[in-house]
Amino acid sequence: MSNTNKISAVLPEADKTATLALLEQVKTKLPFLISTPIGQAPKHKMGPSSVEYVGLCLEGVRTYPTKMRADFDAPEFERDVNLISQLWSVRIAVADLLARIDDTMDAASADAMVTSDKVYELLKGAAKEDGAINELLARIALRYKKQNKKDSKP
Repeated sequence: MSNTNKISAVLPEADKTATLALLEQVKTKLPFLISTPIGQAPKHKMGPSSVEYVGLCLEGVRTYPTKMRADFDAPEFERDVNLISQLWSVRIAVADLLARIDDTMDAASADAMVTSDKVYELLKGAAKEDGAINELLARIALRYKKQNKKDSKP
């Protein structure tokens, strides 16, 4: 009974450190990025269906500047719209990277769990001949007790 390994890779510590440093460098290139506290997200957000709406409003500001109130900050509005446009390609690239990291972690997790189940079964068989293994088996079995408690909750 063989298992098809989904991924086999090694991330050297130096490469992990370098990658994290590059991600920090990205943050320094985008110093204006903010982190909104949970529950304090803006009420008005621009979704995909609003892109044309916002673009047409910007066109209206450019075409009819004299129709805007004196306190209307047209340059700030244009900066916001341009920033959204510029960040969109960055967001797509970061989302792709995150999806690849998640998929890789999922594959490695599946491999580790399948192999761990095999190890557990092998150790249970070996414990019949070597009682010293029982202490480790008891600790491993705790995972199944926790899992069964989760499964039995309504």
